[in-house]
Amino acid sequence: MSLHKRHRNIIKKGTRKMLYRNFLWDFDGTLFDSYPHTMRCCWDALTDAGLAPSLDWEMTCRTILVSFAEMKRYTGMPDDVYAAFVARAHLVGDAEVLPRAVPFPDAEAVLAAVVKQGGRNYLYTHRNETARWYLETYGLAGYFADMLMAEEGFPAKPAPDAVLALIARNRLDPAECVMVGDREIDGMAGKNAGIAGALVNYPPCLPDGTSPAAVTHMDYTAASLTDFARQMGIF
Repeated sequence: MSLHKRHRNIIKKGTRKMLYRNFLWDFDGTLFDSYPHTMRCCWDALTDAGLAPSLDWEMTCRTILVSFAEMKRYTGMPDDVYAAFVARAHLVGDAEVLPRAVPFPDAEAVLAAVVKQGGRNYLYTHRNETARWYLETYGLAGYFADMLMAEEGFPAKPAPDAVLALIARNRLDPAECVMVGDREIDGMAGKNAGIAGALVNYPPCLPDGTSPAAVTHMDYTAASLTDFARQMGIF
């Protein structure tokens, strides 16, 4: 029986309960609307390196929504240009490249509702400690029981190592966990670790109206955080 079927429609005394207790969240594109900011930083780095004129903006958007590695392959971005891109994307405060990365309007309500129902939120992101800065700046850090960011040096998603580490150090029951992201690599990091995988803000919004992930192997997909929360019994 699949995780989806095993945890679907849990009912107690007429009240639908959360399908999972532990929610492992990605950051960029999942909790924070950061892709306009990230794409600006990427295109600026490509422009400064003289690479942008030979590239297609929409295709670059498409590849970055698959993974940074896919974007590097498509653009032929050298390591030094990639480092410049990441440095731009990690500027915060007054130095942040516009447009700013901001939380999705429903992010706090969903995180708060998980905690209110007795669940726990965890963060697993490829982003560095700037993720914590954003969460603290926008008053969201207190909703998280633990955070795992780039500084810990785990292999990149969809490798399961970081998910397994979060589960182990917080003594979580894998059957009560779901990894939530906006890209296939996020959810697959969870599924490769033996837990459920979910995509939110799906399908991705691309400039040409299409999606880079027309087929998904996730247990759940949702058009928004609110839609996901309703599927999970969070709301």
